[in-house]
Amino acid sequence: MKRFFLVFLLVPVFLVGNVFDLFEENLKNSSGYWSSVKKFKEAQLNYKRYTNFWNPEISVSLGKTGITITEDGISDFSISPIVNFVNIYGFELGLSFPISVNTDDWSFNFEGTQLSVSRNLKTEYTVDKLKTEANYLSSKYSLKSTKNSIFIQTVQDIFDWYYYTKKIEILSQRLQVLNEKLSKAKDDDEKKALEKQILSTEQTLRSAEYSLQTIQTKNIDEEVYQKTRKFLEGVTLPATTLEYREDLKALELQKKAEEIEKKTWFLPYLPELTFSFNYDFEDSEWSIGIGFQMTLWDFGERKLEAEKRKSQLVSLEYQEKVRNIENSLSQELVNIANLESQLRQKEIELEDLEESSKTNDQLFRKGFLSEEDYTLSKLDYVEGTLEKENLENSLILEKLKYISILGYDLEKFLKEGDQN
Repeated sequence: MKRFFLVFLLVPVFLVGNVFDLFEENLKNSSGYWSSVKKFKEAQLNYKRYTNFWNPEISVSLGKTGITITEDGISDFSISPIVNFVNIYGFELGLSFPISVNTDDWSFNFEGTQLSVSRNLKTEYTVDKLKTEANYLSSKYSLKSTKNSIFIQTVQDIFDWYYYTKKIEILSQRLQVLNEKLSKAKDDDEKKALEKQILSTEQTLRSAEYSLQTIQTKNIDEEVYQKTRKFLEGVTLPATTLEYREDLKALELQKKAEEIEKKTWFLPYLPELTFSFNYDFEDSEWSIGIGFQMTLWDFGERKLEAEKRKSQLVSLEYQEKVRNIENSLSQELVNIANLESQLRQKEIELEDLEESSKTNDQLFRKGFLSEEDYTLSKLDYVEGTLEKENLENSLILEKLKYISILGYDLEKFLKEGDQN
C-alpha cells in the first residue's frame, strides 16, 4: 500500500482563494436577496419624503373634465402643469401653471401662476413618519440579515466541501485496505468482522458522497478553502450589544406611533376634512376650499380600526423579539462552549493516536505489524485530524451566527472590523 497519499492528506497546502467572490455570486443567484433589495429601495424612497424638505413632483392635468369630444369636434380644454415641491407636516405646497387651449385655431393662452396649499385634516403626519421610518429600518435589517444568511451558507458550503472531499478520500482508501485484508484473512471470525467494517465504511462513504453532491455553491476548490480558513480562523466575538438591530429600533418607533394612535382612537369616526388655500398671482385673487366627506354606515370598518388603535400589540411584539434574541444569543454561546469542549477532547484523542502511531511505526519496521494494519492506523490519525479541523470550522460558523444575531453586517465586520 502506497503511503505518499497519507502524506498528501497530512500536509495542508496554502493556496489563494476568495470567499467573497463566491458570496457575491450567491447573492446574484438568490431570489430572497433581490426581493429584500426591492423592498429596501421602496422603503428608502418612501422615507425620503419625510427626511427631505424639498420633494419636487411634476405632473400634468387636463382640466376638471379632461378632453370632451362632441359631434362638433373637440371642445376647448385646459392643460395645467403642476409642481408640488414641499410636503411638510402633512401640508402640500405647490404651483400650477394653467394653460387654456382654443381648439378652433389651436392657440394656447397662459393664464398665470397659481399657488396652492392643501392638507387633509385627518392626516397623522407624525404617525405616518414614524411608521415609514420603522418600515425603512425593518427592511434595512431584513436585507442585512438575508446577506448574512447567504454569507454563512457560503462559508458552510466551503467547509463542507473540504470536509466531505477529504472524508471520501480517506474512506475510499480505508475501504481498499479492508478489502485487501479480507482477501488475505483465513479465520472465519476475522472475515465476519472485516465484512461488517466494510459494510459500515460503504454506508458512511455513500452518505459523504451524497452530502458532497448537495452542496449548491460552485467553483469551490482547496484554494478557496485554505484562504477562507486562514481569513476566518482569527474571528473573535464583539461586545454583546443590540445597537445594530434595526428591527428593534423599528419596533420602538412603532411603539411611539402606537401610543399616539391610542390617544386618538376616535379618529376613524370623524369625517374626512380637506383644507386648501389657493392664490392666483395673475389676478391677485385668493380662495379657500374645504372638502367634507363622512361615512354614515359601514360594515364595522371604523369600529374595527378604532379598536385596533387601542391595542398594545407592538409592545408585546417588542418584548417577544428581545426575548427571542436573548435566547438565540444564549443558545449560540452554549454551542460555542460545547464545541470548545469537543475540540479539547479531540485534541486529547489525537495525542493518544499520535502515541499509538509512533508505536506502530516501530512494530511495522520490526515486522510485527502488517502493511494493512499499519496503513489503517495511519488513516485513523488522518481522519482524527480531519474531524478536529471540522470542529474548528464549526466553531467559526457558530461565531459568525452569533455576530449576525447581534445585527452586524458580516461582510463589513470581517473586512473592516466594525459595521461602521
